[in-house]
Amino acid sequence: MLSAAAELPSGLDMDMDSMDIDEFLTPSSDVSTFYNDDIASLTQVWINERCAPEILPFEDALVSNLMEMLDAQAANVENVPPTAKDSAFLVVLYQQEMERIKFIIRSYLRTRLAKIQKHTRHYISISTYRERLSPQELAFAEKFQVLLDTHFEKSCVKELPPFLQKLDDQSTEPSMVSSPDIESAVICRVREDVGIFQLDDSTETIDIRKNNIYIMRYKTLRRLLEEGRVDLV
Repeated sequence: MLSAAAELPSGLDMDMDSMDIDEFLTPSSDVSTFYNDDIASLTQVWINERCAPEILPFEDALVSNLMEMLDAQAANVENVPPTAKDSAFLVVLYQQEMERIKFIIRSYLRTRLAKIQKHTRHYISISTYRERLSPQELAFAEKFQVLLDTHFEKSCVKELPPFLQKLDDQSTEPSMVSSPDIESAVICRVREDVGIFQLDDSTETIDIRKNNIYIMRYKTLRRLLEEGRVDLV
């Protein structure tokens, strides 16, 4: 996909001075596919991240591809000569598309950071979750936890009895380490036929079919989400 991003400018390499607005609005199928596939994928990844109670694997390749696409779009904007027919309108279209993509990327990253800040110690103490974070997110989480620990120790923890000073104590209820509520209910849309599906901690089964919408515990459908067989909505 990275190579496709590098080819984007050549795919739009046309005589800007003679380009008609109708030609711009009806791009070649290759260019249109490049634009739409990754954007649609990122949009669903963003929705899944916002709806899931826990942090999901970081989509590094997808985000990198779209960042390259933004660079290509910026180059296209700079290459539109002011003398081209409808040049002002073309620039506005390019810029609006860029802002749409930037909004989704920003919201995706902010959603992940909000989850990290809410359950920092939980995520950095479990290898499965550490592997889901990007290198930048992991570095942020570790530094953020150090800051939290330092703040609590200086402000109140040192004044507490020794048995209450452990910030990572999970042996008591409630636990000192907050974790996402994977028992919470979510809504999902099925992407492909699953068939008879066994519900967790139950003898009950359901027949999951493509395009149907279900509401169930996140813990129950977590595996289907990881396999890409359902999307959250």
